[in-house]
Amino acid sequence: MPKSAQSKSMTCSTMMAMLVSVNLTGCGTKNLGSCPGINPLVKCTELTADEKIRIALDDGDLDTARSLLEEAIAAEPENYNRYPLLAAVYSGLAGFRLLNAISGASSTSGSTSVTSALDAFLPDPASMSRSDYNARIDLMGLAVSTIQALPASFLAESGTDKYAASAAQQLPLYLSAHAAMYMKLFTFNFDSGTSDLSQLTSMSATDADAIIAILTTAAAQGGTFGDLAASTLASINSGGGNNLDNLANFLGNSGS
Repeated sequence: MPKSAQSKSMTCSTMMAMLVSVNLTGCGTKNLGSCPGINPLVKCTELTADEKIRIALDDGDLDTARSLLEEAIAAEPENYNRYPLLAAVYSGLAGFRLLNAISGASSTSGSTSVTSALDAFLPDPASMSRSDYNARIDLMGLAVSTIQALPASFLAESGTDKYAASAAQQLPLYLSAHAAMYMKLFTFNFDSGTSDLSQLTSMSATDADAIIAILTTAAAQGGTFGDLAASTLASINSGGGNNLDNLANFLGNSGS
């Protein structure tokens, strides 16, 4: 059975606290980042990996945060607290407005698809090339795979880790955003910078199968965005044909 939305629900502020908080190891009240160079009596210590990550996140420097988190996870792959942070950084680099999407989750009750629910929070393709937008889609894919790399016990409803609820809520949201961005690739003309349903002819059966697979995985997670993915799938599959025809018809009729 799908997980209930209530079992993983949390306020926007709680979610973001989990996304950007990093446990800082004890090193006194000073470190090399804040040492007064003129006072040799002040004990200073080297910044820890997590302190450097926190500084980059506080500064909004996502590129540096990405590098630091990737290095830290490679060095300590079983420190699972860092995975949700890296996933959030990937989604930010993709241009996905995570905070807005989370805070607007309650307003998705009237939406029946991930395209209509998330469009306002996705990067605007009008100011980028097709290859640029593809790169954003790849970053959302990295956000998804980073959460999926966590052990099942970390994502379980009964998990006691303080980041587990955050990671479990991120997964269907990132999957839904990934699918919505992927679909927009075939309803937007990057040469004219406008929506153009004639671009649907460039969608291949492989593309359609991949999008359906992403939505199917999202639907299995349950919750607000999992349910939206399930509703989207139901609309797509109502066409009764193959994945490519069904998805093309869905996008054509929804004008996404």
